[in-house]
Amino acid sequence: MEQAAEKIRNLRFPDGATPPAATFQMIGRHERGRVHPGIGYQRAYAALYRISRSALGFGPPQLSGPHHPAIRQSDPSLTGDGVETPGRLGHHRRTGAVPANIGLERLWQPGTLPAVFEEVTATLTASPLPRRQFLTLSGVALAAAAHEWLVADPARISAALAGRQADAAVIADLNGGVDLLRRLDDKLGGQAVYGMTVEQLRLVVGLLRNASYSQADGKALHAIAAELSRMAGWTAQDTGAHGTAQRFYLLGLRAAHEADDPGIGANILRCMAVQACGRGDPRTGVELLRSARAGARGRLTATENAILAGQLAVAHGRAQDRHAAQSAADEAREHIAQARPDEDPPHVYWVTTEMISYHAGVSMIFSGDPAAAIPHVRSAIDHASPDMPRDLLEFQASLAVAHARAGDPDAAVHLAHDAIDAAPLTSSAIFGSHFAEVCREVHATGHPGAKDLAEHLRVATGAADV
Repeated sequence: MEQAAEKIRNLRFPDGATPPAATFQMIGRHERGRVHPGIGYQRAYAALYRISRSALGFGPPQLSGPHHPAIRQSDPSLTGDGVETPGRLGHHRRTGAVPANIGLERLWQPGTLPAVFEEVTATLTASPLPRRQFLTLSGVALAAAAHEWLVADPARISAALAGRQADAAVIADLNGGVDLLRRLDDKLGGQAVYGMTVEQLRLVVGLLRNASYSQADGKALHAIAAELSRMAGWTAQDTGAHGTAQRFYLLGLRAAHEADDPGIGANILRCMAVQACGRGDPRTGVELLRSARAGARGRLTATENAILAGQLAVAHGRAQDRHAAQSAADEAREHIAQARPDEDPPHVYWVTTEMISYHAGVSMIFSGDPAAAIPHVRSAIDHASPDMPRDLLEFQASLAVAHARAGDPDAAVHLAHDAIDAAPLTSSAIFGSHFAEVCREVHATGHPGAKDLAEHLRVATGAADV
């Protein structure tokens, strides 16, 4: 941040204006959303990152219509990337933050996707990652934005553009890069992979805009863009930037529709449902997963159907709908029993019988039978891959929650301390959120170790509060 402050102090504006006497403390306040930048800082940030002030979210957002989610005066579905819950448009004007779907109005119009992609990725690749630029959507607002993928009429890919040919060999190379990024995210976490993912997405967007390709290859390029958008959303989410994540997810849904690839679209909606459940909104998670299944129109493999049903069990469980959770878990088991890995797309490589059993266990934890969940979660821990440490941390956190809810907070505290001590991904916001939930569950039991556990997590993650 000190380097950014120095660069701002040394800026030269064309009109001769004096740049602000920037300090790293003030930049930090702007980044955290505590102070709204004045016009001098706004101009400085725009010059420093070489994008417009409006692209950075400064100035009144361009909204239209009384039913726009950001204008609903009492809409509880707008929540900040971690702390604030604004209820009025005035908050957006004060902080410069706008809803995650602002600027995406053209997203579902024929022929506009490459241009919208380029505009959005230019904004989201500004450094540092804009944690509070976009306010997250939830509830009706998020479901309405996501449901576009069900009702839009997919446009035909336009004729080949001027530029180099994007053929099957190029597409194969890009797919190999996507798979590598998936594996790196598994091992290193979102903070390490976010930048690489977005840069790869920008490359694909450049090909979509400037290269020539057949209709089939164009669909393949859009599928790669959709999967990279999902990964950009997931890795942004792992840094705690939930509004930015949603923005990428919505872009990915549009690209998946253009690619006519319901599997990628359904998986994006699954990730959105995971995010909604993690932020305390399981009913929206249920709606997103129902949209995923409806939009897939029977074109998913057994493995894809299994993970959707498994996640639906979790969402129903967190919504405390025990019957629906059990039904979804049973369906997930039926699907995974019919899985044929040779038919599966690459993005479900991590879905196994043990993973489905784990989802069933998590649904039990929150729907009222935590003791029965323990062997399911324990089995997932026993079968966890060493190449996927974030999954193992999630399993360990869930096991601790199960013990706390089953009346054994001593075991929960012990398990959580051991997991935090061994955690290789303490910079992961997803890791932090899982163990913050453990802290809340232990605190709810009145256990005297709750305070020490929260402090341990705080020190490990560097979080200001747990």
